[in-house]
Amino acid sequence: MRKINGFLIAGIIGVLVVGANFGIQYGRIAWGNKDMWWTPKSMALPLSKTRHNFELFVNGDLLQEHLDRGSLSATDEQGKHYELVPEDIKVRLNNWHKVKSAMLHTAVWEAFMLGISLMSLIVGIRQFISENKATANNGMQADARASRR
Repeated sequence: MRKINGFLIAGIIGVLVVGANFGIQYGRIAWGNKDMWWTPKSMALPLSKTRHNFELFVNGDLLQEHLDRGSLSATDEQGKHYELVPEDIKVRLNNWHKVKSAMLHTAVWEAFMLGISLMSLIVGIRQFISENKATANNGMQADARASRR
């Protein structure tokens, strides 16, 4: 009866489980929907809370400076002009870069674990083959001894 060793079992299970997780994670990174990570429209941020992420310039001056001095205006549906105030400006951010970095962090650990699983699988296969050869050689030697008697 052939005996399956621990390395072979750990390698098979690890390659299947960790390999599948790594493949799914890498697929999400490479081919996933990158446009779904925008801040929802209902949760758009005021301009003041996005200052650390980007700066928007109009004619060389920050948009916030234009709003502070009242140099921007807009037109409503009825054609009425009004001065823009900071509360009129809302910002939606694309958080894909943050989500992608978290996914890549997880994928690196899964790739590391996949490498360990592959090594366990290779060591397990080598041990399995060498044990079977040793068993076969012992059986042949026993047959040869029995036929000499």
